[in-house]
Amino acid sequence: MKIGKLLIVLMFIGTMFFLSSCEETTEPEESATLIVNSTPLGATIILDDNQTRAVTPATLEIEPGYHELRLELTGYQDYFETFTVEDGDTYNVDATLIEAYDTSLQMSSVPAGASIYIDGTYTGLFTPSTIVGLVPGYHFVRLYLAGYNEYNVYFNLVEGTPYEVNANLGIPQPPLPEFDFYSPNDLQHFADNVVNVYGYIELDNGNYFTGTTAILTLNGYDYEVDVDYGYFDFDISIAAGENTIQLRANSANGDTGVSDILTVYGDFEVAEIEVVLWWNTPTSDLDLHAWNPSGEHCYYGNMNISDGSLDIDDTEGYGPETFAVPTANVGIYEIEINCYSLDMDDYSDATVQVFFDGQLEYTFGPHHFIVDDGNGNDPLAWWEVCTIEVTVRGEASITNKPLSPEMREKIMYDKMNLPKK
Repeated sequence: MKIGKLLIVLMFIGTMFFLSSCEETTEPEESATLIVNSTPLGATIILDDNQTRAVTPATLEIEPGYHELRLELTGYQDYFETFTVEDGDTYNVDATLIEAYDTSLQMSSVPAGASIYIDGTYTGLFTPSTIVGLVPGYHFVRLYLAGYNEYNVYFNLVEGTPYEVNANLGIPQPPLPEFDFYSPNDLQHFADNVVNVYGYIELDNGNYFTGTTAILTLNGYDYEVDVDYGYFDFDISIAAGENTIQLRANSANGDTGVSDILTVYGDFEVAEIEVVLWWNTPTSDLDLHAWNPSGEHCYYGNMNISDGSLDIDDTEGYGPETFAVPTANVGIYEIEINCYSLDMDDYSDATVQVFFDGQLEYTFGPHHFIVDDGNGNDPLAWWEVCTIEVTVRGEASITNKPLSPEMREKIMYDKMNLPKK
């Protein structure tokens, strides 16, 4: 009996020891808290493109890391925000929803599948598509499908009145624009990322090209460029490695000519961080501003800082301007855009692309500027695009973590003391 009791006791102790060991070695699951409020209430919460089945106000338990938040409410424009949280963090969102405009733009083309550009900015959509919630007023729409004529229309969008675009793209007919590139040469190599593109456009019957703009396609992205009496002359910012350049333009009859594709090479190291700004209006002067973890300010008046540089200050549309950091330091990089001057434009739409190690990771915008300031002291002329956090060497991510009071004070001081151009 004594031996039996002893065995039972030993088995009990062993079991308790095993359970205790399991408890000690089981790591707790990581989690963070998201608190979402909105004005008005009742907005549907969509996190990372997944329905949460929750509406505002709500408190959600989420995984640590980078997240994309969207709020949807009938009659209001969608609200977007991105953020990063760590284990145990609590992130608060207090969104003021903006009433949606009662506008509808319905676009179709023959053939279908044309890329849709609104006010010079690519929407990522193809015909047929319907876009709602555009600001009432005048808009410029461009449709393009390779092998067909580009279609352009300028119209006044009235709230409460749907507008339809039904485009017959058609096959380009002579005379067509032809392109003669003086520089760069095909297969040319460059040790610097700033490349001048210079040449001449004429019609294939020998007559003058009378257009004032052309479309540059650089590595698959379209940018509008100026043409002066047939000549084009602008700077571009190429990436490390292979780059493709192509131009297209329309004759007076609306027939689209397309250049051969030029391939050029950037013989320089891929930057760990690269931020590219471009915009869609010809006379506006938008400026890219970046602050590094030490508070150094890189912009048109100080184009080289200890760990990065700005390549171009484009003062007459359309960019791009590029801020590059070959080797990033640990800490926060703040990226902001200033509308220095609209000049003869009524507005300007800015888009920012962020590359990590040569790969496009994020696209922000377009951001609609209707206010310029010339000296940095009007908040409406600034766009706080994002912060880039480097946690360890070689690892960067987009985050909405608030800046330190010291950094925020330094940025405000810099904005208030910008030199005039």
